[in-house]
Amino acid sequence: MKDKTKRLILIGSFALVLIALAVALPLVFGAPKLSVTEARTVLTPEPKKEEDDVLAYTPVPMPTTPAGTPVPVFPQKAVNLLVNGTPVFAVDSREAAEQLVRLYFDECASEHLESNDVLLTATIDAELATVAADGSVEYVAFDAALSKLRKNRSLIPVRRTVERVSVLAETPAAETERSALLPQGARMLIRCGVESCTLVFTETLYKDGLAVSETETLRMPIRTGAARRTLLGTYRYTAPSVPDTLIPNEGSRGPNPQSLSFIAPVRGKLVGCYGLATGEMRYGVDYAASPDTRIVAPESGTVVFLGERPGLGHVIEIRHEEGFVSRISVEAGAAVPGLALEKHVQKGETIGVLPQIESRRETVLHYELLIDGIPYNPLFYLPMQ
Repeated sequence: MKDKTKRLILIGSFALVLIALAVALPLVFGAPKLSVTEARTVLTPEPKKEEDDVLAYTPVPMPTTPAGTPVPVFPQKAVNLLVNGTPVFAVDSREAAEQLVRLYFDECASEHLESNDVLLTATIDAELATVAADGSVEYVAFDAALSKLRKNRSLIPVRRTVERVSVLAETPAAETERSALLPQGARMLIRCGVESCTLVFTETLYKDGLAVSETETLRMPIRTGAARRTLLGTYRYTAPSVPDTLIPNEGSRGPNPQSLSFIAPVRGKLVGCYGLATGEMRYGVDYAASPDTRIVAPESGTVVFLGERPGLGHVIEIRHEEGFVSRISVEAGAAVPGLALEKHVQKGETIGVLPQIESRRETVLHYELLIDGIPYNPLFYLPMQ
């Protein structure tokens, strides 16, 4: 019995050794390798990550020019600008092309317009279009594209018509007339020259910023000119047989008034007549009267001048009808209150008083009578004294 028990123990021990060897040998010499088929069957794939959904960017070789220079990458919406079917350059987008053309066109249409110019028409003298950029022409940024168009106006030609208004002024030739009413050598300006003015309308056609033709369309006269007219004296003084400083009938009588009758502007004595005296020409007559003597209007009319003039003193000029003008002057003095320019005065109405001149008992008043700008002897038109 004991022998049988020992045998069983030995067999069990041997079995345990075999099992231990079966476990230890793979660890020492390595486990057998799995085939690809066994690996696909056995391995469990890991959970899919979110990063796997993103497509990796694969660089594409940049196109090159024949010289090998890389071509710039165009914006996604870049377009070629076509002029008459020919691309000129590429820009960012169709909207950028439209804005570029509009800005360029506005500059061309208003170029060099002056205050007297009117823009009649302005058109782009070409057909414009846009297509998707294909790399056939260079890409140009907005500002650079506008600068390129400004420098080369033929890229997008603009035709415009401008109407211009100018003033044409012409001065008639001066006129000189000889007159025996003035002493020899005397000159009298009786009419200032006035230029004639005409509005001239012209239309100018511009292409690419340059004027190519100009056409006159209208002339509109706005003022008629008048020649400058001067009287040249031819009268020669002949000394009277009896020396006398007063020559009442000196000069010629002018036109006869139809409805006017003159009176002397002051009550006084005649101390100087029209004509040459002591080598000087006197274009009127002189009266002497005591200070504070009234000065009256020789005839009804309108005051056209009131003030000081060199060599004459205080001057009052009254314009009557039929081209007659009375010119009254004293060395000093003032008009009566209420007398002013454009005031209408009646014949005999007081228009001033003779002032007091220092160290003189009488004051001298000078009176001239002009007809159509020419002085005549007032004594021909005044009542006999």
